[in-house]
Amino acid sequence: MFICVAAGAGILCYLLMAMCWYDMEAEKSCGRGKYLIPMNRQRGITLILCFVLCGGLTWLFSQYHYGPLKTIRYLLLLAFLVPVGLKDAREKTIPNRWLVYILVCRGVLFLGELLSFPDLRVENIRFVLYGGLLSAIIFFAAYVLSRHAVGMGDVKLFAVIGMCLGFRVTYLVMLTSLILSALYGGCMVLRKKKSLKDEIPFGPFIAAGTWIVLLIGA
Repeated sequence: MFICVAAGAGILCYLLMAMCWYDMEAEKSCGRGKYLIPMNRQRGITLILCFVLCGGLTWLFSQYHYGPLKTIRYLLLLAFLVPVGLKDAREKTIPNRWLVYILVCRGVLFLGELLSFPDLRVENIRFVLYGGLLSAIIFFAAYVLSRHAVGMGDVKLFAVIGMCLGFRVTYLVMLTSLILSALYGGCMVLRKKKSLKDEIPFGPFIAAGTWIVLLIGA
C-alpha cells in the first residue's frame, strides 16, 4: 500500500505541476498533449524528485497515521503550491485556472472519501464547506481592511486550502504565513531594499506556511 500510494501520488503531483508549467511556458506554442507527453532531462529530473519527495512524505504522513486518501490530498496540495508560489513571486498573480486544477483533484478525492467512509459523509461535507467558507471569509475581511494590500488571489487560494485541510489547519497556515511574511518584510526594510509602503507577494509565504504546518503534523 505504501509503495502504491507513493508512486501514484508521485505521478499525479508531476502531472499537476506539469499542467501549471504548461500554462506558464508553452500555452501558445503547442497543445497540452505535445507538451506533457515528451520526456526530456529536466522533466525526468522533476519526475524523479516527485517520486522521492512523495515517498518520503508518504512515510512521514504514515507516522501521523494518515490514510491513503488524506495523504494523496496533502501531497497534491503541496505540489500545487510550488508553482503557485513561484508564479506569485514573479508576477504577483495566482491564475484562476490553476485553482480549478486543484479543485478538480479535491473533488475526485472527496468523492472517494464519501464512498470509502459512508458513515462520515456529513462530517466530510462539513469539513470541506466550513473549511473553504470560513477561510475565504477571514481573508476576504483582510482584503477589505488592508485596502486590497491582500489580493483576491490570496483569498481564493485560502478558500481552496481550507477545502483541502479544513479550517483548523488552515488557520495555522494563515498564522505561519503571516509570521513568515512579516519576518521577510522586516528584514527587507532593515536592509533598505524595501519600504513600508512596498507590497510583497503573499503566495510564496502561503506555500511555505503550508509546507511547514503539514511537515510538523499540525
